[in-house]
Amino acid sequence: MSTDNNKNTKSYKETIKEKAQINIPKFFIGWIVFLLIFVLIIPLLFFKNKFYSILEAYLPNLDLVATVLTWKSGPYDIWKHLYPYPVYNYYGYVSQTIINYMALLGLTYIVTRETKKTNSIVKGWSMAFVMLLMTYLLPAQFISMAMDKTSNMFKTKYPLINDAIVLLVGFMAIIIVISTEAFVLKNYSHVLEYGVQKLMKIPKLLKK
Repeated sequence: MSTDNNKNTKSYKETIKEKAQINIPKFFIGWIVFLLIFVLIIPLLFFKNKFYSILEAYLPNLDLVATVLTWKSGPYDIWKHLYPYPVYNYYGYVSQTIINYMALLGLTYIVTRETKKTNSIVKGWSMAFVMLLMTYLLPAQFISMAMDKTSNMFKTKYPLINDAIVLLVGFMAIIIVISTEAFVLKNYSHVLEYGVQKLMKIPKLLKK
């Protein structure tokens, strides 16, 4: 009896090896689709329709979009290793790194443009304080947890409906994050700027 249990129980190494398995053609197809739709077409539509504020909020959140897409692996598992957590192979690591890089480029562009437009390092840096935390560092894992809990709550006889509900929750969470960030920047920018001004005085105080 114990022998049967040992046969049916996978070791840790076997489990990791199984999760690290990757279909290379599907991986690259998933990346091409992600680039075309979410990195090129959607931002281009925002730009052409002059939705500049939405575009500014969207670009730094590419990692959140990738998090939602990776949760269920996408059609035919094309996004299984797009933005994995944890990372099980080099393809997932490189993919995650590139997406993080694109999100950070979008974020730093917005901060740099605000700094140049206002001619104020304080205003630019104060935006970075909020955006780095609320857009980049915190939300991804919370969104994954919310999707997992939703998946456990809604278990109907129709898997497609279950997946649609979970994905809807994921994208709603992204909208909430972006909206909250915009609200903080709009209504509490003066508080942030005051804090940044005090912080920037620390090196001068230490020299005394």
